[in-house]
Amino acid sequence: MAEGDSIRRLAARLSSSVAGREVAAAQFRRGGEVPPRFEGDKLLEVAAVGKHLLMRFGSARTVHSHLRMQGSWRIHRPGWRPGPAADRVGAWFDFGPPGVLAAHAMPVLQVVPTAREDLAVGHLGPDILTDDWPTAAPAVAAIPGRRIREALLDQRNVAGIGNLWTVEGLFVAGVWPHTPAARVDVPQVLDVIARMMRLGLRNGTQATTGDLRKGRTHWVYGRYRRPCRRCSTPIAFSPAGPTPYDRETWWCPHCQPAPGEAS
Repeated sequence: MAEGDSIRRLAARLSSSVAGREVAAAQFRRGGEVPPRFEGDKLLEVAAVGKHLLMRFGSARTVHSHLRMQGSWRIHRPGWRPGPAADRVGAWFDFGPPGVLAAHAMPVLQVVPTAREDLAVGHLGPDILTDDWPTAAPAVAAIPGRRIREALLDQRNVAGIGNLWTVEGLFVAGVWPHTPAARVDVPQVLDVIARMMRLGLRNGTQATTGDLRKGRTHWVYGRYRRPCRRCSTPIAFSPAGPTPYDRETWWCPHCQPAPGEAS
């Protein structure tokens, strides 16, 4: 899942592979515009901000990308070039011996001045995986009065939390996903999610149960009608709604009772 932790792992992998190297050849495709040139430019660093990836070059330009559900950055063999079968390569950068870094099926791909990265990520709330998260957390205590699952997914409130961590975090916190955010101890839920994501970042996995065996990694995510791992109640499910923050949701009706239904 391309959530904040996976984007940070990607940034670390690209930093160790190609950061500090000069571009020998490149192609950046932007429909209807003169494509920028990157030959001779140096990739200084790769950083993650929430679910966004920022590749900063020596020319004071930043390549901003957002993978959503389908995009990927892949490192191909040296000298590789996209052919007719390549799946929608939006840009590629040949770094010589390390290989060719290519953006495949990338839904968001643009170049912005490094000094104006706010054009790409300025709308985001505090990143839940930054080192100063404990001090940044109070800024999101007053999340708007929507359902808690939608408020957590709105990147303007908190950056980096995706659907998997929302669903699993609410289960661990014992919160019904459809609860109005105003009735939830939001800092406590964010603390649960932050600790889960940091542990996953360290372990290189998005397992939330501590069990890495196939089919055992999650408490409720993707487990509709299967028995809850804690109480054996069948897992409930609600489909995605019309808004970007109204995503597919799973929960345990017993471990996460609706307000007024707690036993």
